[in-house]
Amino acid sequence: MASKTTETTYHSSLGPPVNITSFDSMQEIAIHDNTGNQLRHHRPATLSLEPSMSGSVHSNDIINSSAIITANNAINRNTPMDALKEWSLSTYKCTKQLINEKLGKCPRTVDADLEIEIEKLRDTQHKYECILKLSRDLLNQYTTMIATQNIMAEQLNELALRETKSSAVSNNANIETKDISSPAENCLSNDFKQNAEMLKSIARNGDKLLMALRFFISNLSTLIYKTIDDTIQTIRAFETARLEYDAERNSSNIMLCSNLNQTHHHHSMSNAEQSEKINQVKGKYERLKKDVIIKMKFLEENKAKVMHKQLVLFHNAFAAFASGNATALESTLKQFSIRPQQSSFLEK
Repeated sequence: MASKTTETTYHSSLGPPVNITSFDSMQEIAIHDNTGNQLRHHRPATLSLEPSMSGSVHSNDIINSSAIITANNAINRNTPMDALKEWSLSTYKCTKQLINEKLGKCPRTVDADLEIEIEKLRDTQHKYECILKLSRDLLNQYTTMIATQNIMAEQLNELALRETKSSAVSNNANIETKDISSPAENCLSNDFKQNAEMLKSIARNGDKLLMALRFFISNLSTLIYKTIDDTIQTIRAFETARLEYDAERNSSNIMLCSNLNQTHHHHSMSNAEQSEKINQVKGKYERLKKDVIIKMKFLEENKAKVMHKQLVLFHNAFAAFASGNATALESTLKQFSIRPQQSSFLEK
């Protein structure tokens, strides 16, 4: 008995309708389904995880330096799960290395001379911060003192005017009664004026001293929190790279001891990958070490120039203020290009 086939009409967008058998139709549908599946599976299900910003040293640098890619996982090497896995492994290694160093259970890479210089720099930064704090306290105290002097000078001026009026009234009364006033009553208003002028003069010199102090504090703050802090940030990155290098080196030694049960092929592949990773983190460590040495050298030269200038300003300003030499104080401000504030017409 001959097999019965049914004809169906296949409508295609590329041409006129075509009559095919049901068997051919099934094959055609299967072909289109396979093609659709291939197209659907061609696009990866996830996007690649790539750090877009260089934020923290411990996150992006550890992920980039500790990513081990095998030949079998070459297709999925940029997936977020693989990146998270490598980051977790590197974080675990660094944390374990840090704890073992604190407990003294594993060796660490030591550069004694460089570490001594780093400790000196941190101690210097701490002492400069103390000087900055004391300078700000001194500025606040002198600001309060000068404000008090100005208020007292105003009060003395008011008393001088009042005593002048009272002495004028008493003089008129004495003329009528033909009495002679005492010299103390006549000189009292002049004494008030003299002390008021003295306090105003000290306050004017004090305002110039405050300008010199603010200039000193501003430059010292820039040196501490920008110049020195930039070198400190490089030192922190260098210490992180040193920790990563020691973690990978010690982890490699442990891995060599634990890979005895594996095949020779896998053992050689693991050793090659581990050596490549160690060389990568070692290169980063050496590069940052050179950066630290160069920055510390330039920092020492810059610090000496800046502090010499600021200490000369500090000495000359306080010496001129303490001696009451307004001319020397004014020349000190001009020497360091510090412009005094223009006083208002009321103060003049």
